Amino acid sequence: MAKSDIIRQLSEHFRRQNISNVVVLTDENVEKHYPDYFSDLSEDVSVDKIVLPAGEQSKSIETTVQIWQYLADKQCDRNTFLLNFGGGTVSDLGGFVASTYKRGVRYANVPTTLLAMIDASIGGKTGVNLQLLKNAVGTFYFPDIQLPADISFLETLPGEEVLSGFGELVKYALIGSAELFDNLCKMKSLFEIRTEFVDFCINFKQEVVKKDPNDLGVRHILNFGHTFGHALESHAAEIGKPIAHGIAVAQGLYYESRLSMQHGLLPKAEWQRIADFLPKFFLIPEITPDFLEQLLPYMQNDKKNHDGTLNFTLLDRIGHGIPDYAITATELLPLSGLLKEFIH
Repeated sequence: MAKSDIIRQLSEHFRRQNISNVVVLTDENVEKHYPDYFSDLSEDVSVDKIVLPAGEQSKSIETTVQIWQYLADKQCDRNTFLLNFGGGTVSDLGGFVASTYKRGVRYANVPTTLLAMIDASIGGKTGVNLQLLKNAVGTFYFPDIQLPADISFLETLPGEEVLSGFGELVKYALIGSAELFDNLCKMKSLFEIRTEFVDFCINFKQEVVKKDPNDLGVRHILNFGHTFGHALESHAAEIGKPIAHGIAVAQGLYYESRLSMQHGLLPKAEWQRIADFLPKFFLIPEITPDFLEQLLPYMQNDKKNHDGTLNFTLLDRIGHGIPDYAITATELLPLSGLLKEFIH
């Protein structure tokens, strides 16, 4: 989908909804590449802009308060429209601001990263981090309009950003399409990501969200890789060596696929395909007993847990996930070490 189509859809939507005041929320990286992206919006719309420092540090309560104050100082009312222009941090934060300012203003996401296109901008989950706890404060609040993805944005992304989005893309293949996983296995580089891969992820998530908009059951399938992934991400931030969200998720996919095999769900041959594929693109650190002990507090703080167990999404085959599989901390111990018998 080209820029002109996105601008046209927005302008038409603003006219239909009689919206005249738009605030664009973006970050310094996006602003550098696309400073005039919305200059062709309908002439009936005035546009203000908030430019945040790029990075996960902006996804905080402190930044939220600053944005609330900016909107109040500009005398923005409930007819103000917030346009989140950026990656997952901007989508999550902007959605949270929209859901809370004046008890709710309308908003939309224009995602500029692969991660945002296939995940963060879809489904109405908003949130900010609470210190090192990922997405600990948030709401369910759906965009006023779901805009299409424009993968031409990927041309200006650093390689690590594309790799981060690719981690989430692999997740969708593992829980939803053996055919997509087959296609990913044929890739030699990230330059081979195709529009149809992105479209599958978007459609898959939209269908899941329709069935479970408030994340009460079916939608938990989208958490595959995230119990470990969020813990790895939080731990890395605490020790001052932050890693991108999707890269942590990819590492989580590896460990949670292995859990699936160890619990007798995923056939060994299918686990082996995953174990062969992921290290071609991602560094997979060894889980030692000491490292597992450091990760456990983060995993135990995961909001999906209940009754003292850790709540995972696991696989019973490539292309099909099983949500809400309870595992105790003790049952994670076999993950320690590399279990050479299962790895070439």
